[in-house]
Amino acid sequence: MAKTRAYGSDAQLLAAFEATYGTAPDGSGGGVYTRLSFKESSLGAERPLGYDPLLGQGRDAQDPFYEAVSDEGEFGVPLDLRAIGFWLKGILGAADTTDNLDGTYTHVFTSGGDLPSLTFDVGHTGLTVPKYYRHTGAKLESLAFDMARTGPANATIGVVAQGETEQASAVDAAPLTHALKRFSQGTGTIKVGGSQLANVTGGRFAFSNNLERVETIRDDGLIDGADETEATAEGSIDVRFSTDTTISAAVSAETPVAMEYGYSIPGAEGYLLKFALPRVFLPKKKQELRGPGGVQASYDWRAAYDSVAGHLLQITLTNDVAAY
Repeated sequence: MAKTRAYGSDAQLLAAFEATYGTAPDGSGGGVYTRLSFKESSLGAERPLGYDPLLGQGRDAQDPFYEAVSDEGEFGVPLDLRAIGFWLKGILGAADTTDNLDGTYTHVFTSGGDLPSLTFDVGHTGLTVPKYYRHTGAKLESLAFDMARTGPANATIGVVAQGETEQASAVDAAPLTHALKRFSQGTGTIKVGGSQLANVTGGRFAFSNNLERVETIRDDGLIDGADETEATAEGSIDVRFSTDTTISAAVSAETPVAMEYGYSIPGAEGYLLKFALPRVFLPKKKQELRGPGGVQASYDWRAAYDSVAGHLLQITLTNDVAAY
């Protein structure tokens, strides 16, 4: 039943990669856009009011003026088996895909390349008069997630778009969909040097393309683009002090280590999502004692480009989707 008030339960998110920056692909024929699951969205255009008071006009305030448009925000999305590949293409570029000839495909995304632009269509479908907010010229700036022992695996995607328009209908009435199958925290792993890290209680991963907004002067107040600059990756691992010397040896030697954050799906052999960082630096941390409980430290790591591997970050996704 249609409503006069909008609810998140009625929202939908459609997205497609653009052939030309800032130009929404034509979805009138159906099957061009992909419908994506999401937990939350803060993507939206803003045009704040500026104020510059003049003298000689009396005591009452005068008209404000409109500043330039800013269309940015974040999506909260599940780390899932299939649709996450769409987001990974946006954050790192097209994948190198291999057909494993057993019904599965391995998609390898590597940092350092050019990024595609996207169109997002955020719709409130349950209203009596539905509303759809179309964001064109969007690029993905960042991807971050936390790792814990329990709970669902979710990520936050940072987005920079050129502009937003309100539409009366969805951009694609018959979008593509991926059957949802989520990764969970209970199947997560953090490896150092190829081996499972012992006594790790939590972690965080954050990658950024550090987009530079091209803020030129134009009559519509929009940006000309968002250009990728230095790609960076950093995060943290929370470790209990123990007899394991994997971290302490790397810290003492002041040498980089290979680190990997990953997820798998029990009962689905070969399905995985892996974030591999070949060259990670760990800082020295002081050992603090706070009460009679276990002793723990948090190491804030930073990744760097590896000349042998040829990248800073490589993400591997194995699933049953042939291409993105």
